Amino acid sequence: MRTALLTLLLCVIAAATAAQDAAEPNEAAEQKFLERAAKVKVACADKHVELAKLFRKNGANLWAKDELEAAVGLVPNHEKAMKELGYKQKRVDGVEQWVLDEDRAYPTEDSPGLSAKTRDALRAEQEKAYQGIAAEFVKLAGVARKLELAVHARVCCEIAVRYDPLNKAALEGAGWVNESGVWLSPAEVAERAETVASLAEVPQGEQLQTLPEWCPTIFGEGKAFGYTFGKVSVIGSGSDHASMGRYAHAAFSLCADLLGSRDGELRLLLTANKDEHDRYCDTRHPGIEGLKANDFVVGDREVAVRVPTNDSELGFERVVYAVALFECRKRCGEGQHPWFERGIASNLTRRLTGRVGITEHARDRSGPAEHGRWKRTLRMKVGAGEALEFGKLVVARDPDEAQIMLAHFMTRYLCMQRKPALPGYCAALLAGEDAESALKHGFEQDSAALEAAFAAWFARN
Repeated sequence: MRTALLTLLLCVIAAATAAQDAAEPNEAAEQKFLERAAKVKVACADKHVELAKLFRKNGANLWAKDELEAAVGLVPNHEKAMKELGYKQKRVDGVEQWVLDEDRAYPTEDSPGLSAKTRDALRAEQEKAYQGIAAEFVKLAGVARKLELAVHARVCCEIAVRYDPLNKAALEGAGWVNESGVWLSPAEVAERAETVASLAEVPQGEQLQTLPEWCPTIFGEGKAFGYTFGKVSVIGSGSDHASMGRYAHAAFSLCADLLGSRDGELRLLLTANKDEHDRYCDTRHPGIEGLKANDFVVGDREVAVRVPTNDSELGFERVVYAVALFECRKRCGEGQHPWFERGIASNLTRRLTGRVGITEHARDRSGPAEHGRWKRTLRMKVGAGEALEFGKLVVARDPDEAQIMLAHFMTRYLCMQRKPALPGYCAALLAGEDAESALKHGFEQDSAALEAAFAAWFARN
C-alpha cells in the first residue's frame, strides 16, 4: 500500500508555500492559495479516514493504519484519525495533548482469514478514492496557476501523480513527458539526455601503433589491430572496433559520472569466435576452470567480450555489461556480495541498449530477463506489502533472480535519487567495510531504512 509512504510526501505542499514564485512575492495570492489548500487537505484527510474504517471493518488493519497516518500527514492532529488510532485528548501540565490510550491501541496485524479476494476489492476501493484525491489536487493546481503561483501548481501536480500515476493532467503539470505512449518523469527525461550524450560524445578513434606482445597468440600473427577512443582502447581481429568502442566508452563515462573518478584507462578485447575466446582465457587467465564457458571475462586489467557473428545488439549488451562490472570493481573492489555491481551493470545495459537480457544470477530464470517483466513482478510485491528483504540481498553471495530484480531497481533508485552518495558508498566497500556499515557510511541509512525509502519511490514510479 502506498498510503503510509505518502505521509512524508504530502507534506511537501506545506514546504512549497515557503518558496517564492516571483521576485516580488504576492502575499495576497499566497494567502488565498493557503486557505484553499487547507480545505483540500481536510477533505482528502477525511477520505483517508473513510478508507481506514472500510479496511478495518474487513480485517485489513495494517492498511487501515496506513490510511490514518496519511490523514495525519495531511492534517496534523486530524481529530477523526487520531481517535481512530486510539488517542484521546488529555490536559498535561496545563496543555491539551493527544495521548495514546493503550486499551484502544490500533491492531498490529491483520485479522486472520483476510483473503486475497478481499484485499483485491479493498485495493480497488482505494484506487477509486485516490483518483478522486488526485483530481482535487489537480484542481488546486489550477487555482495556483490562476494566482500565478507556478511552484505551488507544480507541487500540487506532483502530489496528484503520487495518488494517481495515470492522471494525464497531473503528469503534464508535474513535468512528465509522454514518449510513444510511455510517461517519463523529469528525472528519466534528464537521464535519457545524459545517455544520448554519452553515446554521441565519443572521441575520434586513433589507431594503436603498438599492440601487447600476446596478441598474436590469441588472434594470429598480423590479424589483430586496435584503436583508442580517449581512455578506452579496443583490440580485436574483426571490424567492430568503432561501434563496440562507442558503447564501451559510453559505459566507461557513465560509470565515472555515477561512481566518481575518471582515473585509469580501459582495455577491451573483442574475440570473434570460440577459438579466439578460448585462446584468450588460456593466455591471460591460465588455469581458471569454467572461464571459457562465459561470453565475457572481467579481469583486473582488461575486459574481453566474445562478439556474436550475426547479432551486434547482443554484442553491445555484453560490452556494456562487462565494462560496467569492470568499472564498478575498480571503485568498489571485487567483494563477496555482488548485488551492487550487478545492479549497476544491468542498469547501464538497459540505459544504453534498451535491453537487459544477460544478467547473472543463481538458478534458472522464470522468464526473459527484461526490464518490463521485472518491473511488473516487483510492483506486485510492493503493492501487496510483501517484504523485499534488501538486508538479505546485500549479503547474498550468489543472488537468485528475485534478488537480481530487486538489485536492478534498488540500484536504479540509488542512481536517480541518491547519486551524490554513490562515491562514498563505493569507497566504503573498497575499504572493506561490511555490508551494513558500508550502507550507513554511504547513505546514512541501514538496509531496512533504504528498503522503506526505495519502496516509497518505486510505488510512485
